[in-house]
Amino acid sequence: MERKNYSMIVVITGLITLASAVFNAELYDGTWSMIATVAAALLVPVAAYVFRNNLTLSFLIPLFFNTIVVRNADQHDWTAIGWVAAVTYIPLLLQAFIVFRKTYLVEGSTETALSMIRIFIGLNWLTHCTEKLFVSSHDAGLVGFFANGFGNLVVGHPLTDSTANALIVLGGIVEFATAISLGLGVFSRFGAFMSASYLVVAQIVGGHFSVGYTWILPGGGWELAFYYFMVTIPFMLPKVGGAVALERWRG
Repeated sequence: MERKNYSMIVVITGLITLASAVFNAELYDGTWSMIATVAAALLVPVAAYVFRNNLTLSFLIPLFFNTIVVRNADQHDWTAIGWVAAVTYIPLLLQAFIVFRKTYLVEGSTETALSMIRIFIGLNWLTHCTEKLFVSSHDAGLVGFFANGFGNLVVGHPLTDSTANALIVLGGIVEFATAISLGLGVFSRFGAFMSASYLVVAQIVGGHFSVGYTWILPGGGWELAFYYFMVTIPFMLPKVGGAVALERWRG
C-alpha cells in the first residue's frame, strides 16, 4: 500500500452518504431516481475499499460516483443527501494532492497538468447527464426545450413529449459516456472527439449561435461551449491524456 492513502476515510464518509441516501427515500421523485442515487452512493465506499491499494483508482472511481450523488442531490434540492455526500470531497481532495504530487515527481509537470485538465473537463459532463439519466421524470422545462426548440429547428414542428424524453436520454447517454472516457481516462482520444462533436451539435440545436458570443446574453451565447471545445480538442492528439488515467494504469 502507498505510504499515504486516504481511501479508508473515503470508505467511512461514503458509508455515511449511503445511509443518508437510503434513509431519506421520501426526497426522491420516483423509484428510478432512488435506485440510481443509492447505487452511486454505494459504489463510492465499495470502490474506495476495493482499490484502496491503488492511488489512482481509489481516487478516480470514488470521485466519479460521488459527483453523481452530489450533482443529482444539488439539482433537486435533496439537501440532506447532497451536503453529506459533499463531505467525501475532503478526503478525495487530500487523495488528489497525493496522486498529483506523485505524478509530478515521477512523470513531470506536463503529464500532471494534462491529467488535471482532462479529469476536470471530463467529470464536468456528469453535471449535465444526471438531470437526463438519473431522475424518474424529466423537468418540464427541459422536455419543453427539446420538444419545441429542437423540434422546430430540426424537423420543423414540435415533438411529442415521448420523443423529447427519448432524445433527452440519448443526450444523457452520450454525456455519461464522455464523462467515463475523458474523466476516468478510458479511450480518452475518442472521448475528446465525442465531447467536441456533441458541443457543436448542442450549440446548433440549442440556437446559441444565433444568440451571439457572450454567454450571459439572454438565451446563452456560445462562449462557454467554445471554451470547453477548445480545451477538449487537444486531447484528440496521441499521448496527451496525462498519466492519471485508467488507460495508462491498464497499460
